Amino acid sequence: MNRSTILPLLLAVALLVPAAAAGMTPQTNSSQPASVDVSSQQSDSPTNYTQLYVEEQYRSLELKPGESETVSVAVENGEDEAITITPHLYTHTLEEPPINEEWVSISDDELTLEEGETKTVDATVEIPEDADLGRYSGSLAFTDEMISYPGGPARPVHAANLNLEVSKQPTVTIKSGGYEHTQVKAGDTTSHEIVIENTGEQAVPLNPQVTVRDGVRRPSASQPLEKSWFDITSPTELPPGETTTVEVTISPPSDADRGRYDAEIDLGIQDPARPDRNDYWQQINFNVEVWEEPTEPFEQEFEVADNIEDVTLTLSAHNRYQTDNRPSQGFDVTFISPDGTEIDAERVERSTSGHVSLAEGESRSQLQGGEYSTGTAQQEFVYRITDPEAGNWAVEIMPENVMGFQYDITRTTSSN
Repeated sequence: MNRSTILPLLLAVALLVPAAAAGMTPQTNSSQPASVDVSSQQSDSPTNYTQLYVEEQYRSLELKPGESETVSVAVENGEDEAITITPHLYTHTLEEPPINEEWVSISDDELTLEEGETKTVDATVEIPEDADLGRYSGSLAFTDEMISYPGGPARPVHAANLNLEVSKQPTVTIKSGGYEHTQVKAGDTTSHEIVIENTGEQAVPLNPQVTVRDGVRRPSASQPLEKSWFDITSPTELPPGETTTVEVTISPPSDADRGRYDAEIDLGIQDPARPDRNDYWQQINFNVEVWEEPTEPFEQEFEVADNIEDVTLTLSAHNRYQTDNRPSQGFDVTFISPDGTEIDAERVERSTSGHVSLAEGESRSQLQGGEYSTGTAQQEFVYRITDPEAGNWAVEIMPENVMGFQYDITRTTSSN
């Protein structure tokens, strides 16, 4: 049995009680039982509390309106004589509202325990249909003995704490997830859809608003992310039993600084099945990476030996977040021979690679495809020159609609 023994030693550890208890006040409509001020008695004789053992002093309940649940608490008499307990609901105000007394019925108002005897007290919590959603707290106290700690109000000595959450099954869900990532070239536009489903029986209001979070923008730049970059098209409400789409268009200006920006869209949804204070679930985090098309090609020099048969250049385009409206990717490649001759290379191969998982669920970097979880596909482009002359070569690479790329230069040795 998990016991809590109230002994004189309790006085020596009074300062260990969290400071948060300072916010509690006894229920005003109940008579004030005699309490003990620990701070004033630490130097006097110890207070003799009833030796009563309460099993499992912390209980948590989660109920929907109209539901009920019974909590059973075992209480053991540790005295050498019979004692009488008076089970009752004790409530106080801290961070959470108190449990309504009308919701709780207790099996016994008064109970006698013989020496060493253990009895069980049942407390049934029944939530009415019209109860407000949220968290509630209280205590199932067994005696009127109270204790006070320095800076705090009186509390029951013998009690089991009750934490209650009244909730409903949510009726509104964000089907497209709570995170959106996108890459957009300065001066261009990218669009995204936020899919919302309402399975409830009443219409739900919609009022999307953009919140800019400049503090997490990387790298640091002088121009902040403007709300004017966003254009949101949305209905004003979501009818019951229907699914709707909120269209979000992001258009950074042509002179926008490249880098990473973060913003948040609060959809302004009021789900009747969720407490008003819990609105984080309908906030969509947007991560926007702004990049610029280069004006000059990337140049890389490489050495070619006498016995080289051909040179192969492999380019892998990197776009971390895939979108359906992404423009076609490509490269303009020019080789420069040792004598300065420019050779426009032709692409000899193009391949697409990707990742598919049957185990991974939804994540920030994955696209859902029914039963298959797919990552962003990678494009690979191959260019080749044959019979290159020996000497110092260079290659100029101009990316088109590519945010980043990796290059690999392979020299094949002649078998002759």
